[in-house]
Amino acid sequence: MKPFVIERAENLSAMLNAFSPQHLNEINLPRFFYDNTMPIRMGHDHKSPLNALFEDCSMLYGSNAHLLSGHGGCGKSTELINLKRRFEEDGQPVGIIQSELEMNMHFANCWDIMLHITDGLCNIASKNNIELPKATLRAVYDYINKDKEVIDTTYEEASFGIGVVLNLFASIKSSLQFGEETRTIIREKMERRASDWLRYVAEIADTISNSMNGKRPILIFEGLEKIQPYERAFEIFQYDTLAKMPFPIIYTFPISLTYDPKFAPLESFYKVRFLPMIKVSNSDKGENKKGIDVIRKIVELRADLRLFDKDVLEELIRSTGGVLRHLFECIIDASRTARWRGAEKIEKQDAKLALSDLSIKLSRRISMADYDVLKKIYRDSGFRKQIEDKDSLLKLMQALVVLEYQNNERWHDLHPLIAEYMKRQGVFDENN
Repeated sequence: MKPFVIERAENLSAMLNAFSPQHLNEINLPRFFYDNTMPIRMGHDHKSPLNALFEDCSMLYGSNAHLLSGHGGCGKSTELINLKRRFEEDGQPVGIIQSELEMNMHFANCWDIMLHITDGLCNIASKNNIELPKATLRAVYDYINKDKEVIDTTYEEASFGIGVVLNLFASIKSSLQFGEETRTIIREKMERRASDWLRYVAEIADTISNSMNGKRPILIFEGLEKIQPYERAFEIFQYDTLAKMPFPIIYTFPISLTYDPKFAPLESFYKVRFLPMIKVSNSDKGENKKGIDVIRKIVELRADLRLFDKDVLEELIRSTGGVLRHLFECIIDASRTARWRGAEKIEKQDAKLALSDLSIKLSRRISMADYDVLKKIYRDSGFRKQIEDKDSLLKLMQALVVLEYQNNERWHDLHPLIAEYMKRQGVFDENN
């Protein structure tokens, strides 16, 4: 399948491509990645969780196990693709696992991740033309197909090598997604002889490191925070072997679970980083002009700003609260409406209709039972920095009804469209 390629929009018809909800891939990254969001995310010019990850993973004796967390739509995936690029430019052998594409997010467990770790290492070796010990490759292959053949594979003995093992992994990964019997067999084998498998992983990692002048391989699991249900992430990461690999691994993790007391033990094994939202307002409800300007520059990379009527883009940015996913969705919807009515740019009526549709979608996620906490967040700037009812707050944040920000301290606020919805419902007025 051909990789998705973005083209900058010079007319309304091109907006659908330019603002695709997909994160930037490695082809699109050089042209469309805006690399100056951290000061406004962090509230500090010299703080960055991605820079910290880069340094920790690049050091020979740095931390090996990392969890990156952040709310949906904040840009984690694109930042991780850019981090991969930085590792490669530094000569680090790195691989990225697109968890949603390669794993069944409803059934994945620690053994599935272990298999993907091994596959990821083999792919790094293949990409860098590193010859892995045939004895190790044979042991991995026989481990999978010994006793009861899991995948029907045929090859000529003379051609046995990393290509055969990678083909085996490709078949197994497909079967793991859809085949319950295969999942059961593989997991039982790996759990029964876990120490053997860990030895193979270490041998492959050591070979890569020795072939790359001591630079250790690095793996990034992107999208793993979308595992379903979220609580299963505790079961996966409490298997502390995932934190004890002899090389760096970055896993994404559901942000809602970081508020749970059960998360505390994981911090003994994993270095935890958070990627905050881009702020378009402050905790006192004042407009954050720098944040709006940062997002406008992100949009300008993808489209000619003359396609937006005066003040329309700023209204879209303010109304979507720094959630880039929501902003892009509204730009696409508004551009369609404008195009269908024969216009050449997005006008206020198009933006209003797109924002109305998003407001309807968000308002379906709340009920009258949520009104008290929503009113407190809206009315009380002090309350925005507190957590009174954690379960309710986390539910609302998962739904992106309440947004969380950082400015040397954590605080949260209503999604602007939810605030407007509550005003229209008469729950609170403009001045209360």
